[in-house]
Amino acid sequence: MFKNARLRVEKGVIRTFNARRGRISEKQIEILQSVFPKYELEENKWDFTKLFPNKEIIYEIGCGAGDTTISLAKNNPNKIIIAIEVHRPSITHLVEKAEKEKLTNIRIGFTDAVQILKERIEDESLTEIHAYFPDPWPKKRHHKRRLFRPELINLMLQKLKKGGQIFIATDWQSYAEEILENLPNSQVIKRPSWRPITKYERKGLNAKRTITDITSQKS
Repeated sequence: MFKNARLRVEKGVIRTFNARRGRISEKQIEILQSVFPKYELEENKWDFTKLFPNKEIIYEIGCGAGDTTISLAKNNPNKIIIAIEVHRPSITHLVEKAEKEKLTNIRIGFTDAVQILKERIEDESLTEIHAYFPDPWPKKRHHKRRLFRPELINLMLQKLKKGGQIFIATDWQSYAEEILENLPNSQVIKRPSWRPITKYERKGLNAKRTITDITSQKS
């Protein structure tokens, strides 16, 4: 049951996130136990050609409370959105929103998105990868934990189909510069009109930091 779930992270792997279990109410636990399984994928190798025939797959790393996930699902009704998050209360909010909106093209994972890429997703099976406001790990000694470091960028490109795209937003200028340097074919783009302002983006704006949207296409 979800109430007793724990993140399963491979031993020795450098985490790109701070694991936060978070407290939720009994009502939220009930929602997760009764509704979350409807959105969850089985824990084995995901063959999208069988799970979602003729559907393009969007993979969202760190979906937070799901505002962006919901917008992605609404703007891409013929695509499957797979949203991964490690914060349990955020998963709760996303499940509630998906139910309220009656969206059927969302699947959710309470686990490490990088580990999922390594263990469950076939090569060249994703159409898009989205990551909005990943932890910038601002201290230099923690840069090795950043999501968009070379070895993980290579992993993402390995999972993308030819012509597939990566979409990123960050409010940390030095991180944006590092991403542009490390990510092939990357460029700064105008903020997409469909992308909602999330809690993390608002926090950056309140701190008067510049928001940078970046995209890259696999050649």
